[in-house]
Amino acid sequence: MHTIEIPEKKLKINVPEDLGECNDVQYINMCQLLFKYDNDQITWTEFKTHSIYYLMNMVPKNKSLGEDLDTLKYANISMLAELVESFFEVNDEGQKVIKQYYINNPIYKIRGAFKNYYGTSDEFNNVKSAEYVDALGHFADFNETHDINYLYLLLATFYREKESWFSRLFKPFSTDKRIAYNAERVPELAKTFKYQPIGLVYGFYLLFASFQKYLGSAKIYVQGNEIDLSILFNNAEETTESELPGLNFKSILYTISESGTFGSLKEVEKIPLWELIIRMYDIRKRDLDAQANLKSQTNATN
Repeated sequence: MHTIEIPEKKLKINVPEDLGECNDVQYINMCQLLFKYDNDQITWTEFKTHSIYYLMNMVPKNKSLGEDLDTLKYANISMLAELVESFFEVNDEGQKVIKQYYINNPIYKIRGAFKNYYGTSDEFNNVKSAEYVDALGHFADFNETHDINYLYLLLATFYREKESWFSRLFKPFSTDKRIAYNAERVPELAKTFKYQPIGLVYGFYLLFASFQKYLGSAKIYVQGNEIDLSILFNNAEETTESELPGLNFKSILYTISESGTFGSLKEVEKIPLWELIIRMYDIRKRDLDAQANLKSQTNATN
């Protein structure tokens, strides 16, 4: 957090340094500005100026920020706006991009006109394999086409109503209180979410993108052992027979269901995402070990 002190007002204000430090309101507002900036609806200067207002929870006295700048007596907005630079970094191609190192969901609940909808928990712990695989499709389609309808489909894949307490009485205990995922409902829910602020819709897309980035280098602990998920994304020295390097999750679901480890395809689709990822890691690790042993034996005989 950046800390700004205004002695004459006896104020100390904490300003987030990146999206991961924003509360739900700040996050949605910042993502709305990011969407406008990414689509050339506002300039870089306008983006930074609007951002600092939102991050400091300030309200301009006039609709035009430009008119309001001269009336501010306690801060230099143009100087404070430079703090927004901390939200960005330069990638390998030399481009300025938003920092994405967070996997906490700032917008767990969406308030609708007549009901509320609940989404992913932090780290996507309450997500099942089927909804994640379908979400990957919508995510990839948006990245390719920039058709905003795919953002609504992505949101609708994860957000749905809570299950009634009565229904939960007859089911095994689960930390996920949402009703079960049903792919057939997604298009209809997507239409409902078109009335939500674009900052919320685009904000979830950015969260999902951040989670994807996290998976590419995550190290997690399973039964006290550290496992490095980057081996799932490392394409070096691959054979053409492996399905894992391309991370074709749909194919992986079929492969795991054929093994019978988790049962039929329908049963595999219902397993938690993290169980699937750990199973993928186990398959990948065994494959790499087999390759290493084969290479060692080949070298020994030469």
